[in-house]
Amino acid sequence: MIAAENLKSEARFTPLAERRNPSAPLFTLIELDPRDIIDGLLLDQGYATEDALPVGKMRETCPYCAGTPLQLVLKFRHVKRSHVFCSKCTRCFDALYPDGTSALMVNSVSTATAPPH
Repeated sequence: MIAAENLKSEARFTPLAERRNPSAPLFTLIELDPRDIIDGLLLDQGYATEDALPVGKMRETCPYCAGTPLQLVLKFRHVKRSHVFCSKCTRCFDALYPDGTSALMVNSVSTATAPPH
């Protein structure tokens, strides 16, 4: 009975519980030109695009907007490449592993995290 109760308590989690590997390296953020990552029009007021739906919040925060978590936007339709996006200042970023490879590009594998041959 005690073992069953322990299993039940381990299975419970809060929606905001951190489930990532705490020893995972932090990413380096590189600001991207939105014209290179999403289709749109350059206007006097700025760059206008269709809405790109984010799929989730990242642990990384915007370097310009203290405490604002970046949102992951995947490549789909008018989005040319996956990126992280700040909903407050509308800047776009790539996330790089410590060895400089992109964590967001398809077929991009960090040599630091690649399995041994």
